[in-house]
Amino acid sequence: MTLIDLIRHGETETPARLLGRTDPPLSEAGWGQFERQTAERAWDAIVSSPLQRARMPAAQLASARGVALRVDNDWAELDFGAWDGRALDELQADAATADAVAALYQRADASGAPGGESWSCLQARVARAIDRLLGEPLVASLLVVTHAGPMRAAIALICAIPFANLWTFRIDPGTRITLRAGRDPRAGLWGEIVEVEQP
Repeated sequence: MTLIDLIRHGETETPARLLGRTDPPLSEAGWGQFERQTAERAWDAIVSSPLQRARMPAAQLASARGVALRVDNDWAELDFGAWDGRALDELQADAATADAVAALYQRADASGAPGGESWSCLQARVARAIDRLLGEPLVASLLVVTHAGPMRAAIALICAIPFANLWTFRIDPGTRITLRAGRDPRAGLWGEIVEVEQP
C-alpha cells in the first residue's frame, strides 16, 4: 500500500489558457499555493512532471527536505496541440473549435486537438507512471507534482472512476489529492481517495 499525494502546480503568470506543453512560470500566488499545500508534510520520494511550472517547485521542495527528485515525462500535462497556450474565450469564438473542445471533455475517445494528444494517450502514459510508483517497495509515501489532466487520469485508473465522472472533481491550481493505492494479486490495481485539499 502506498500513499500518493498528487499536487497540481500553482497558478501561473498566464491563467485562463489551455496550458499543455506551453509552460509559463508560476506567479507569486502560485508559489504560495504550493508552499501552503506542502508545509509540514513529509514524503519518502518526490516525482515531478518535466514542465517548469511543476518541476521548479518540486525541485526546491526536494532540495529543502533532502529528498531525491525524479522527473518523469509521463506526468506531463495533456498536449493540446494547436490549442496549446490559447485563451479559452478565443477557442470558443469558432463554432467548430468550440465543439471539438467540448468533445475532449465529454468523450474519452475524442481525438483531441489538431496535432495534440488524446485522453487515451494521456491515460496510457499515466498508467505507466503509476506502475513505476507502485513498483518501489520501500517507498510508503510519494508526492507527485503534476497537472490537472494527469491527476484526473490517475484518479480514473486507481479508483476505477469512469471518465464522465471525472469532471465532478474541481482541481484548481494548487489542489492536493491524497490517494491510497496498491496492487492485489487477484484484483489488480485498487485505490481510494483519502483527502482533497483545495488551495
